[in-house]
Amino acid sequence: MARASLNSSEPRRKRVLRSTEEVRALILAAARNCFAELGYASTTTRKVAARAGVVENLIYRHFGSKAALFEAAVVHPFRAAVDDFLDRWRGKSQLPHTVDVAARDFIESMYDLIEDQVELVIALMSPRPGAPTELPLLPMLEELERVGAYELGLNGFTGVDLQVIIRCEFGMVVFNAAFSSALYRPDARPSRERIIDEMTALLVHGSAHRP
Repeated sequence: MARASLNSSEPRRKRVLRSTEEVRALILAAARNCFAELGYASTTTRKVAARAGVVENLIYRHFGSKAALFEAAVVHPFRAAVDDFLDRWRGKSQLPHTVDVAARDFIESMYDLIEDQVELVIALMSPRPGAPTELPLLPMLEELERVGAYELGLNGFTGVDLQVIIRCEFGMVVFNAAFSSALYRPDARPSRERIIDEMTALLVHGSAHRP
């Protein structure tokens, strides 16, 4: 059999080069899946790289460490959504508004972030022994407590344990948004608007109507 000529005119397959944004997106998605499936301690950068289909040193080039990767993949989306809500709220807080508007804005911000993002929620809630930030949600929840205190004081609501209320509401939003396919029958699943309406009413009127 004749050997193929080195100067064959047969076209070579071109290697597809991915953009920096594509590579980062692949790594972040793979990291969320790994942290959710394996937990923080058992997730390694090698496993994330294999799932993302990239070489391991790209993770260090983009993120520097596993801890920084967790922050970018899991914590940052929540922090960004809360910061966005807080920026909008600060712009509106000195203007005439109702507590219902502020409550709905917060619930919508969280719902839109978390909707059908089961991996993101599981990864965030997984224990992280030895990680630099053991309670990544705490600063965000405390910011929301301050917003709640202002809104309740503005409307004269008293007797509310904000620490508990904020966490109850956060848990309710997260669970409904991420796991709604497991909570409702497919043919009877309420709309996003219906779910958000009910959660807003529960938050506002559950806080307002106290003895």
